[in-house]
Amino acid sequence: MPTYTPPLLRLPLELRQQIYAHLIPRENVSHPLPSVGITSVTHRLPPSNLLNINWHITDEVLDYFYTITTWKLIFSHAFNFFRVDPHLQKLEKSSALSQIRKIEVVFFCDILLLKEYPSFGLESFCAEIRRRCERACSVLTQANNLRSVTISWIDTTLTGGWEQKATILEPLRSLSPDITFRVGEINGPTEEDREKFLGAVNEVLGNGRKLEAGLDGVSEDDEPTKLRLLAFDPRQERHRPQDAKIVMRRCRGRGERGTAASEVQETPEHLGGRTVGETSFNDSWG
Repeated sequence: MPTYTPPLLRLPLELRQQIYAHLIPRENVSHPLPSVGITSVTHRLPPSNLLNINWHITDEVLDYFYTITTWKLIFSHAFNFFRVDPHLQKLEKSSALSQIRKIEVVFFCDILLLKEYPSFGLESFCAEIRRRCERACSVLTQANNLRSVTISWIDTTLTGGWEQKATILEPLRSLSPDITFRVGEINGPTEEDREKFLGAVNEVLGNGRKLEAGLDGVSEDDEPTKLRLLAFDPRQERHRPQDAKIVMRRCRGRGERGTAASEVQETPEHLGGRTVGETSFNDSWG
């Protein structure tokens, strides 16, 4: 008996990807995965009805989604009271971690802390942010598909000390040597200080690491400065949490069975017999 092929899968891959691009537009989404310490993602999550069609399309859509998206982590002292997943334990257990290809890490050095606690000092300031970076890198070493890390730096302290500040980035050395580092937004240093900072970054990462000075992965539509004040507040509006749960559930399914093009079905049986509308918001997703 011939296998039924949905009309969408009869189109060339290039056309299918254009359709996916229309359904997954570029849009900064804050805290795309509830309770997980990802600050934002650069594209809207795939709509759940698209992931409901069959396994083949689910795999194809998720692969495309993770190929084009950059996920953002912000390290800072500021606004810690509202931090989501402060120790990244939820991210470490999330099924999305193994699928992420591109990460942007934003180091936010805030002058408010030094003004309110002048005795804190630059050394302690750097040590605390570095500690957060170390924890994040220990989690990211488990991201087996991670290929690109964009480094952005937001500094309002006007304190200089670029060589010392650049040591905050040393934990990035623990990531795979196959990862390409890119310089993203550098906001705060003067042009002269920027050159000093970039030189210090090269020194910290080592000559053997891939470092590109372009702005790949960071565009006018994806500026860290627009998100930094609300980065840790879980009270922000979340975009279609149901889609996030379906994405996580499908990621787990991919890991359990691999990508099998033969698993084309006419009905969404891969949701365990349930439609998206029947799936409880409290279901485990990540």
